[in-house]
Amino acid sequence: MSNPSENDRVKYLFLLSRPTAEASHEARRYLREVGVAVTEVHGTAGLVGRAHPRDAEASMETGLFSLVTRGRIGRQTMKRLADVSPELLDVARLWDYDFTPGYKRVRKDDSRDGLSWGDPEREPPGPDSLYDPRHFLELVLERSGLGLDEHLRKAAEEDIDDAFLKRIRTKRRDPELLPDLERLFTERYGDETVGYYLARIAFVLDFKFIRLLWAINAEVISDLFFEVACWKMEGEISVGVVFVESSRSGGPRFTASERNTLRSRIRDGLDWLADSAPGAAHLTWVYDWQNVSINVADENNSSEEDYWRNPAMEELTFNGNTYTGNWNGVIDYRDDLRITNLSAHAAVIFVTPFSTEWHAYASSGRITLADRNNWGGWGINGIDEITSHEMCHLFGATDEYTGNGTPCSSCGGSFGCYNIPNGNCGTCGRPTQNCIMGGNNRRLCAYTQGQIGWADLFVELETSDTSWAGTDDTVWLDIGDRTFVLDNPDHDDRERGNFEGYALNYTGVTRDEIKRVGIRKSSDGFAGGWRLQRVRLRHRGDLVCNSSLNQWLEDEYRWWASLTCGSSSTIVNRLRVKVATSNTFWAGTDDDVRLYLGGRSWDLDDPSHNDFERGHTDTFDLDPGTGLYESMLGTIRIYKSPDGIAGGWKLKGLEIITNGSTIFNKQNINKWMEDSDRNWYGSI
Repeated sequence: MSNPSENDRVKYLFLLSRPTAEASHEARRYLREVGVAVTEVHGTAGLVGRAHPRDAEASMETGLFSLVTRGRIGRQTMKRLADVSPELLDVARLWDYDFTPGYKRVRKDDSRDGLSWGDPEREPPGPDSLYDPRHFLELVLERSGLGLDEHLRKAAEEDIDDAFLKRIRTKRRDPELLPDLERLFTERYGDETVGYYLARIAFVLDFKFIRLLWAINAEVISDLFFEVACWKMEGEISVGVVFVESSRSGGPRFTASERNTLRSRIRDGLDWLADSAPGAAHLTWVYDWQNVSINVADENNSSEEDYWRNPAMEELTFNGNTYTGNWNGVIDYRDDLRITNLSAHAAVIFVTPFSTEWHAYASSGRITLADRNNWGGWGINGIDEITSHEMCHLFGATDEYTGNGTPCSSCGGSFGCYNIPNGNCGTCGRPTQNCIMGGNNRRLCAYTQGQIGWADLFVELETSDTSWAGTDDTVWLDIGDRTFVLDNPDHDDRERGNFEGYALNYTGVTRDEIKRVGIRKSSDGFAGGWRLQRVRLRHRGDLVCNSSLNQWLEDEYRWWASLTCGSSSTIVNRLRVKVATSNTFWAGTDDDVRLYLGGRSWDLDDPSHNDFERGHTDTFDLDPGTGLYESMLGTIRIYKSPDGIAGGWKLKGLEIITNGSTIFNKQNINKWMEDSDRNWYGSI
């Protein structure tokens, strides 16, 4: 039976017959085996996935599920579920809320679509970093072995631009300072990625800590940034969603409707990531929903989250475990989620009406979503895309917006497991593509896909900034034995002056399989050729090729390959043939001539030139195609088409050059090719 296409699959709820951890794992295995893309797991009670209707119907026969539906659940069924398990009822209610008229209106709200996260009419999200800024300070002090006061005294002795420090003091948290902070720390530690993250940590912390960040020992920087374990957005990922509200009279809390909307918006945001992921990622979100009430009053909008987060952690329980009211409690909760659910990673999302410094921010495996000024002016309906954006941060994706907040200022650095630069930054991207990291766009650009760990091959192509340099023709990457189309959907690729990335996701290519790095273009379209300026290829984070060529790919010469990038010295990257015609009467021809070599053939024809004239030597640069090796080059055949009006052709000589070296050269062939004798054979 053929597999259903993705378009045939719709979202289903699968409620378990036995709400146990073992039954849940068995159900997930079964659904994946029959081709269901499981996107959500809710405790031990239910799963959500995209399935073909026949597969969903067949799943009921396994006995694993008590209910399988793609529609709203009836009242009688709800009553039956309530008698069986509160957890089953909660998952059913969560599912049913998506079908309510009010929530359907929420999903149709597109008023924010396309707006930048730096939009001046709204609040920006908080700065992203690998580490929570205050947790980062704790780690620095722990690794240095110095107390805070001692560390600050030592940092005060460091040579740093006092005029710049004064400017920071007077313009704290001004977005215009961020590029200067990035340059400061990049120059100090010699790494653009470290500069990016330290600038954002400094942006949050008090002024007095700037010198401390400047004075961190190089070994500590290496431990914290270069040896940190990377996250790929793949497999099962646990998400603890913790609603933190006040139990005090008049304290900040959500209405039941707000809480339901937030739960569904968070799911929608993460479901979109799962639906956008390549099938090989098998991305599934495993949820633990928590509701915590604390006897704490609200503070002002500039407050740090510790005042409500720490007491919330003391009230939280999971799988019989309790937690300390500090950052270690958050770490322990994440570890318990990951271990209990056998997940690749675990993240915590705090959702609260308590006041914070920003309405949304992410670092150290934690996301905070706060109802600050109506969710930063984006409204509760925008929580889905805010959640998508912040979750991508946890997996290495960088901000790409400009303007308000903490905008990007550089297209460099190395981010995520695969060390992908921030090439779609709005400040310097050529051009900037729509992306969830730049604004309210349900689109993942290639750079973001690479940063979150999907693209084991990542290509960057630069088109020359000269007249008619761009192209709409099809372009391929050729690694020797395989080719890949380079295309960014919903984007006009390879326009004049563009520098664009291409995420080739889950190719399975090993480093040794990259026999060469080549770029091939299809036949010229309406606009003619394409002038390729630069090629870069990364394989699982390693820069395999970085070549500047400034070469036209057009007419018959639509192929380029590097002689230095790749693992094979015998693959044919360049194939040049020189054909000499005898200098005797009637030796030339206008007939077609074809070369057969290595089991392949090429027409020898230069459309811009009159080939095979008497006494001339014609040179042809041929596309060797994919998978042609020097060991395959044995028998040579030159063939001429049936005689035209001028009769035969006298072949004088032939030279074959591969990768710059002559492998065959015979200049005394002197054979008439005419009538029924129109072939010449040779061997290498």
